[in-house]
Amino acid sequence: MPTSFLRLVSIAQTVGTFSFLISSFFGIIVIYLTVFGVRKIFGTYKYLIVTFTTIGIGFTCLEAVFHPNFHFYNNGFVYFTLSSPFGLSKKTLKVIICKLAIKKNYLIIILAMYTGVYTVTISLLAVQFIYRYWELFSLDHLSYFRGCKSFLWAVYCIFFGGIWSMGVYNLLEMDDVAEKYFEQEILIRYSVSIKEIPVKTFLAYEPEDGSIRWKNASDTILMNSIMTFQYGLMIFCGWNMHSKMEEKIANFSVTRKHHNRQLFKALVFQISTPSIFLFSPLILFVNLPYFQIELSLPAGAIMSLFNMYPAMDSIIILIIVTEYRIAARSGIDKMLNAVIRATSAVFRAKSSSTSQTTGQIELPTIRTIL
Repeated sequence: MPTSFLRLVSIAQTVGTFSFLISSFFGIIVIYLTVFGVRKIFGTYKYLIVTFTTIGIGFTCLEAVFHPNFHFYNNGFVYFTLSSPFGLSKKTLKVIICKLAIKKNYLIIILAMYTGVYTVTISLLAVQFIYRYWELFSLDHLSYFRGCKSFLWAVYCIFFGGIWSMGVYNLLEMDDVAEKYFEQEILIRYSVSIKEIPVKTFLAYEPEDGSIRWKNASDTILMNSIMTFQYGLMIFCGWNMHSKMEEKIANFSVTRKHHNRQLFKALVFQISTPSIFLFSPLILFVNLPYFQIELSLPAGAIMSLFNMYPAMDSIIILIIVTEYRIAARSGIDKMLNAVIRATSAVFRAKSSSTSQTTGQIELPTIRTIL
């Protein structure tokens, strides 16, 4: 009897919810310390860190609410959700959002938006590399991060996120061929008809003659192009900072040298982490169907690991950058001192109350004895 993957869907949802909680916890700490605790992180770079962390939390929130899933089957994959957010029916949810999706299930729009937020996250990481590179080697270009010009980078991130979302929404629309190809597989594995769920489908080849389905293939080209461009920017900026930074900061003060080295080290880890948790899995997902491997692979649990990245990014900053460690330690000390003072006050109040009670009891007792 074919294996049902509904248990794995449940596990993926649990992992997604945990990722949201842990990402929110560490993300809020980083945002608070960046705004109120760390004095050496200032100006535009402060806003970049806050924005990046906030978007990361938003990314995990979408996953925790809508639980998107991937399922690979032979020459294609299905991108779908079995979730009913907040336990509400689809009819109720449509009323709440004023029937946003005309003739389309609104959850399909959410699925496309989720991939767009993913791309915005990657784009904003590339922007951080550009900022750090220009701060070291081209101070004149930092004018693009000040005032009204800084909105350029918001447009930059939204542009790539929008293109990715529209590509998923339009180029991965399920047609009759894809519906027929995946229908039995989804019914067996998830006990639901593919017609009844919000879904996007990718099928690399026509089942009849083996020819490439260019509409779906266009989305592959689009995704690979965006990832290559963003990753190329990060590698270019990172490599130049690595090879030329020591020469550039030779005349800086010892403190400033240390600060720049730490920020660069943090960026290196920030690019290494998404390479493992974001780029590598996505490259595999996008290109696997072209290898014509016979398989039935639920990738929802793997996909949910994407959402660990925002938490890991925050942890990287807290561990590597000294100013954040000092600010975090100071905050913990203040919190512990406040708890100790509050506890001491409670004990003193109890002790005073006990003494008064004892005095009130002892006096009548003494009188009785006398």
